[in-house]
This record gives sequence, structure tokens and C-alpha cells, in this order.
Amino acid sequence: MKKRKFPIFLVLGIILVVISFSLLIAHQIRVHIASDKCQKVLEKMESLLPERSAGSPELYPNPNMPVLEIDSVDYVALLEIPSLEVSLPVADRWNRDKLFAYPHRFCGSAYNQTLVIGGADYSHQFSFCDKIDQGTTVTVTDMTGTQFTYKVTRVDRSSDAKKQWLTNTDYDLTLFCRDIYSLKYIAVRCNFAYN
Repeated sequence: MKKRKFPIFLVLGIILVVISFSLLIAHQIRVHIASDKCQKVLEKMESLLPERSAGSPELYPNPNMPVLEIDSVDYVALLEIPSLEVSLPVADRWNRDKLFAYPHRFCGSAYNQTLVIGGADYSHQFSFCDKIDQGTTVTVTDMTGTQFTYKVTRVDRSSDAKKQWLTNTDYDLTLFCRDIYSLKYIAVRCNFAYN
């Protein structure tokens, strides 16, 4: 009787499937932990923020936004999109390695209409970027309770997120992330909503 050899490609295939499945599970666990952390920060932030009042960029000659420290991280804003039930804390300093947990300020300020916020394309974060409509209301509340209201003007896509593209001066607020499927960058462009 001949012994059948187990094909090496079948073994390699099985190993690759197991590795892929393990990576997918690890990613889902990381996203779940990040979502829980983001929610806890949000709850603390909401309890510490004073009553909200409407703000206008013209009232702020100094572009420096105050920060609120929660669990050793400085936060600069609370980002909300009421119609999509999105509410997210925004960390003050850009840190690509921590984007999985919560959005970060890339640069700029709500006070001089140059604010750019980056996030991850996860369900608990910026997954709305690919499906948000023009005219959607977006609010940014600073750590003094002053709320700035914007309307989505357009959604741009690019294969590269150069600073010049992100900081387009035609817009007062830009929210961006990298689409996990197309690997293109999505920028939600907003302008201040004057009443």
C-alpha cells in the first residue's frame, strides 16, 4: 500500500486561514475595547462640560482651544452629528497610533475656522464619512461648553492625505479617515452655519 502524502499547499492554506481568522478576531477585540474606552471618556466629558452655549469664530482672536484632561489624555472637543447619533471625544494632539480609540485633532482650531479632525473608519467612530449627506449638521463643542455648528458641504476622496489637501481653506471644518475597503482617504468638508 502506498502512503498518501499530505499536500504541502493544503497545509499552508490551512495555516493561512487560521492566521487570517486569528487576526480578524484580534482586530474585533481591539475595536470593541476601543469603543468601550471611547464611551467611558465620553461619559466623563459630558459630566464635566458646563452648559452649552452657541459660539461664533469671530469672537475668538486667539486660536488656542482649551483642553480637558481625562485619564492622562488631553481632549480639545466633543464632536457630534445628531442625525447619525454620533458623539465622540476629540483628543488634542495628533497621534496616528491611538486613532483606533478616538478621533484626534490633526491641526487647526474652531476659533479660526481651520479645524481638521482625523479618525478611524470603525463603527464606533468615523464609519459615517462614506455615507454622510450634504447639509448634515455637525457640532464641535470646546471644553468651555461653547458649541460651533457646521453643515456638511461636500465629501472628497483621495488616494493620499497630504496636509495641503486636508487643510483646504475653503472649509471651516474637515473630518477625515481612511476607508478600510478602498484604502482611499475620505474628507467630510463642512462650513460654519451662520444663523
